[in-house]
Amino acid sequence: MFLLLGGCIVLRYKFFPGAPPLVLWDKEGSSLGGRSEFNILVAGLDGSEGQTRTDSIIVAHINLKEKYANLVSIPRDSRVEIPGYGKYDKINSAFSRGGPELTVKALENFLGAPIDFYFIVRIEAAMKLVDALGGVDIDVEKNMHYHDRAQNLYIDLNKGYQHLDGRSAIGYARFRHDATGDFGRIGRQQKVIAALAKKVTSFEIIKHIPALTSELVKNKLAFSNLTMTDGMILSKAYNDQLRRNLKTYILPGVPETISGISYVIPDETEVPYLAGGLLKGGFNPRNRMVKLAVLNGCGAPMITQVYKRRLEYFGFDIIKTDNARDFDSENTVVIVKKKNPFSEPIAKLLGAELRIEYDPEVIEDLDIVLGRDKLNTY
Repeated sequence: MFLLLGGCIVLRYKFFPGAPPLVLWDKEGSSLGGRSEFNILVAGLDGSEGQTRTDSIIVAHINLKEKYANLVSIPRDSRVEIPGYGKYDKINSAFSRGGPELTVKALENFLGAPIDFYFIVRIEAAMKLVDALGGVDIDVEKNMHYHDRAQNLYIDLNKGYQHLDGRSAIGYARFRHDATGDFGRIGRQQKVIAALAKKVTSFEIIKHIPALTSELVKNKLAFSNLTMTDGMILSKAYNDQLRRNLKTYILPGVPETISGISYVIPDETEVPYLAGGLLKGGFNPRNRMVKLAVLNGCGAPMITQVYKRRLEYFGFDIIKTDNARDFDSENTVVIVKKKNPFSEPIAKLLGAELRIEYDPEVIEDLDIVLGRDKLNTY
């Protein structure tokens, strides 16, 4: 949504230079402060049942210099510590207790990564923004029918590729009443974001500017610490290269009921890798230059898949997962098969020993043999 908003700001001032300033962007100057790399919280607000909770939560890492963006979706029912309240609760409750500032603080403490900016938009406004853009094209993967008068949520969608207006698109993104639950809903949110991102860069947006700006100037459309200049910088930087390098991820977790309340329990062993790669600058598209083989040297089931995912958070290309020659490795070893500049950083990341065994016949640049020292880390 921040991509959508940034694009709208630039087009608004290009085609309507005399228009009044947007309420959202009422500050002077730029808080980006010359930074080309930062994290931003993007969330949607659900004000149903007299409460104000974040219905969708995304922490995005933007690198304007390298032209890439990582979007990490946080399940709204994730059980985390809420600072100042001395207890664990759903992350979506933080906004109702302390607004965007407490939401940001709770996420920073949990992820161990800074959040520099936030943009939180009301669900109703998001519907109108989609309408102002002329709707989006979505391949609806199944029939979706759900009515909840208390939430003013009415979803009636049939399976198939179709054009959705704002209400239908947001209903599709919010649907979670099937076996996939919140994780399926997050996948649908990411599909809607991708569809919107494509539309922002098209000329079709121009004819919708009047309706779009009409919605943006309304009071309390959203909460943000970005300035008008920030928005223009973001929109200028959003081009085809950045869109191609826009990747989406979901924080791993499992559903669990505690004292009659449904939560998603995050996999906290995964957080340091996810945050270190996707939100703290460890990821880089150029990391795909190195080809890795991840080998099981300790006999633990599925350990290669766990570390494959963790290395992918940093952008590395895992071309093979397999068993090592035996399961007798006490310590993890990174074996250099071909000379490359990534060997030492990867060994440091994994806390592994580095060995050189050049072999021009193999495809991979490095073999990573996981030892017993990793048994308590997954």
